Amino acid sequence: MSTASGFRLLSLLTVLLPALCVSAPASHALKAHRDAADEGAIYRKLLALRSDFIKRIRYEGYEPSLPAPTIEMGDPPTFGNYDEEKNVLHIAIWSKLTAEERQYFADIARQIGPQASARGVFEDGTDRWVFTHELSHWWQACQHKTRTNSYEEEMGANRIASAYWRERDPGFMQRMVAGFRSVRDSIQSPVPPGDSKSNFLDTHFEAVSTTDGYTWYQSDMVIDAAEETPLPTFQRALSQPLYPW
Repeated sequence: MSTASGFRLLSLLTVLLPALCVSAPASHALKAHRDAADEGAIYRKLLALRSDFIKRIRYEGYEPSLPAPTIEMGDPPTFGNYDEEKNVLHIAIWSKLTAEERQYFADIARQIGPQASARGVFEDGTDRWVFTHELSHWWQACQHKTRTNSYEEEMGANRIASAYWRERDPGFMQRMVAGFRSVRDSIQSPVPPGDSKSNFLDTHFEAVSTTDGYTWYQSDMVIDAAEETPLPTFQRALSQPLYPW
């Protein structure tokens, strides 16, 4: 919210305060109740997605060496991350976002067109895509195939998540690839001429991770995974947790 908007809201509340004194607590309680119900529904969806991901791993003949990761909802950095030491998957949910973060997704939805909503863009990108990307990092930990802050680990996770969604919901995966293509095309490549994508990220991961260059990398990896010939099945992607290492 801008400062000017804040002042206008404060002036409006000053005028309406006598009428709001009785109703405000009830409204606040109602909002809290709705938020709690909404968070409960989201948590159940995340549990179902986690269960399906693991069920499909077992269907492919693998048995995870770790328990299913605990899910913690909030507003973590980059909207999601997997803590291997604690076996916890942190994921952002709409009700925990800041006003600035919500505006970010509203801007993206506006660019997509009238059929898109800020919350819809967020939930597709975070509670579906980021969540399965982080579950893929959990799978890497199950296989004892991790390489922190590397192109190979991120590409492996994107490849697994891509293969999962191609089999479960091809339409969703097509939309994600199209979205990542638009994002990549809007950002200049951080890779210097003559260097490889993997080598540059491996040697400059910390510096790149705090810039738009990291968004370019994540988008580029998903596009590369979508252009692989032949496209990897979920089973094949699972068998190569680090890629192309």
